[in-house]
Amino acid sequence: MKISYLRVSVTDRCNFRCRYCMPEEEKEFIPHQEILRYEEIAEIVKVFSRFGVRSVRLTGGEPLVRRGIESLIRQLKEIDGIDEVSLTTNGFFLEEKAELLKEAGLNRVNVSIDTLNPEKFAFITRSDEGSLGRVLRGIEKAKEVGLNPVKVNTVLVKGFNDSEIEDFVRFSASYGVEVRFIELMPVGGEFFSRDNFIPVSVVKEFLEEKFGALEPARTVKMGPAKSFRVGSTGALIGFIPSVSQHFCSECNRLRLTSDGKLRLCLMSDREIDLKELLRSPNYTEELLERTVAGAFLLKRRVDGVSALESLGCSRKMFSIGG
Repeated sequence: MKISYLRVSVTDRCNFRCRYCMPEEEKEFIPHQEILRYEEIAEIVKVFSRFGVRSVRLTGGEPLVRRGIESLIRQLKEIDGIDEVSLTTNGFFLEEKAELLKEAGLNRVNVSIDTLNPEKFAFITRSDEGSLGRVLRGIEKAKEVGLNPVKVNTVLVKGFNDSEIEDFVRFSASYGVEVRFIELMPVGGEFFSRDNFIPVSVVKEFLEEKFGALEPARTVKMGPAKSFRVGSTGALIGFIPSVSQHFCSECNRLRLTSDGKLRLCLMSDREIDLKELLRSPNYTEELLERTVAGAFLLKRRVDGVSALESLGCSRKMFSIGG
């Protein structure tokens, strides 16, 4: 599979502390001086573009808590070969930021919403009950300014949001967004357990019993999601079987952490320190290019299936970038 997609975490900080992402006891964040500067990110992306990367997704933590994120978007959009810059956000700051992001050149956004119940939303994010309303207004604003298609990421947790499947179908239809159900992954601490896990196949079967056979849909995507129309509802639903169905052979991405580590696979701890290289007194662009070329070769040797089946990696989701 050709690598065409780079996920870039710009910070490990977040205004939420979602229970499957950031354990409550986690108090330490990466020191500011150890976070990649925007110019360093742009330098890395420029080299990646020479190897066929066409799409960059900005993640966190929460990318919108980092000051001046618009300037990074502008720098990335100026790089020859980069066709798309997108962003995954919790949506809390989206209402106030959407227009600036669009003006900077951002193409589209994904917003994380795991429940449509304000009380449950406050619980899972460790925030207040007004947070969900603010996120929903952010989605409306994103659509208004043209950050389309807006996609909503929903992590499935048994006993928490599995009773809201139909609610999310209605939400997709009324807001005009694609809701993508994602399997809970063994990253982020003790919140993950097999007791909490729901395979997306169960959700698909439920929807087909309720609405009839789902119709495959063609959508704008760079990842493993399979998208479907739900009967006559007008809803667009996606499924990401992160755990139950291995799609390592189809993986087209690499991940850059906010502290400058190039991660070859989400579930594998094998990393390459690009920040150390960039800040070395002996740094040259040619050296970075050779390192990236080597990373592409190493990517083919990573056994993501074995890493996944070991149920865990040492870094938490908020420090990887998802």
